[in-house]
Amino acid sequence: MPTNMIISSTNYSDSGTVTVDDAVGTLPITNLQDRQIVKIWRNTQTTAQIDVDFGQGRIVDFAALIKHTISQTGKIRWRLSNASDFSSTVYDSGLIDAWPIVEEFGTLPWGVFSWGGYLNITVAAQYTISTFAVLSSPVQARYLRIDISDPDNTDGYIQAGRLIAGPAYKPSINYANGVEFEFVDDSRITKSRGGQTFVDEIERFRRIRFELINLPENEMFQNVFNAIDRLRGVAQDILIIPQPDEPTTWITQNIYGRITQTSPIVNSALNFYGRQIEVEELI
Repeated sequence: MPTNMIISSTNYSDSGTVTVDDAVGTLPITNLQDRQIVKIWRNTQTTAQIDVDFGQGRIVDFAALIKHTISQTGKIRWRLSNASDFSSTVYDSGLIDAWPIVEEFGTLPWGVFSWGGYLNITVAAQYTISTFAVLSSPVQARYLRIDISDPDNTDGYIQAGRLIAGPAYKPSINYANGVEFEFVDDSRITKSRGGQTFVDEIERFRRIRFELINLPENEMFQNVFNAIDRLRGVAQDILIIPQPDEPTTWITQNIYGRITQTSPIVNSALNFYGRQIEVEELI
């Protein structure tokens, strides 16, 4: 049975101390603590070690490095520890691919081949490429370390726009049937008097819309009303991972963004409640 979706809540990286072994002076590592992912951190080499001190032991369900330039052959390692020197760990991903496999055998048209099953580079250019660490069970840790190795990176440097790490809400009942994914294209189209079409093209972004249904009253008010509506609202960022146990969906379906509008929590029956949520990708 698929694992239920997860929704991020508190990002402990924002309140922690983030350090790195290398950074361009005008593009510091603290830019990873800004929800505007166009404010990037960049280094000057193809390896990096990012450390986060949360200040105290924190519950962590997942971590994510959003909008990075690690190449398809790049590797990443996530570690969580209560020892600042990482002499012991409570989680260690090992050295893994920074890009998850997205194209399983048999899913591409005949004659179309993508080495290793990675997203086609042309298609990937339309995505916010990110890497995620989804833990099988939460751990308590004070320190996070991210090691990146990308010797084939032709840019000669690594950059990223956002770092998220912390607890996540996993609804006891998964979202209802009818979840919607879409690419939104707000490019402006005009026609001349002669009938020609002119396009003012702007960057496309993704949107997800889903409904939480039949959740117990306490769960809905503690995890949605308080942790999502009150703490995140429409102003703060949020991460949606619809299928945490299916890494092949992470690039296409995981959305880092914000809730587009507030909507009411509805008492559907007895002590069970529902809520519609729409999240729009931040680019």
